[in-house]
Amino acid sequence: MEASMEELGTYQQQVFLWLASLDRCWTAERRARHGLTHDAVCILCHQETEFIDHLLAGCVFARVTWHKILAWCRLVTPPMDSVTTFFAWWALAADTSPSGLRKGLNSIITLTAWAIWKHRNAVIFDGLHPSTDDLVLSIQDDARLWAKAGAKGLAATIPVT
Repeated sequence: MEASMEELGTYQQQVFLWLASLDRCWTAERRARHGLTHDAVCILCHQETEFIDHLLAGCVFARVTWHKILAWCRLVTPPMDSVTTFFAWWALAADTSPSGLRKGLNSIITLTAWAIWKHRNAVIFDGLHPSTDDLVLSIQDDARLWAKAGAKGLAATIPVT
């Protein structure tokens, strides 16, 4: 997967993606490995252990969010499953995407992954109730702002409203 830093969002988002790629995000599974208190199951779906690939690609909550966002953008990507890692899915999605939409796809993937992580943190630390509808609206609003700010390829990817 070839992506420019601009396609990978803000510095915070780039650091998050880097840490996620190294499995260094403080998920429940990582906290358990270090002997720290943790939830037994994912706080968003309450079905499986929370680890970074589950949170970003395998979790039912995340997959519903991805489906809604990718449908909103009219982007056709390979389906997510609980076996393929998030970064392997991303690379496959970018490789199979038309070259004219690749920058927009990378931006929307960055934005959505970051938003899922922030939503998960708000559920854990702020007592927010998990809501795919609220999360999708937030991602759509952010994507429109990114497009207005000049994120390359994103304006061609998202619907004009």
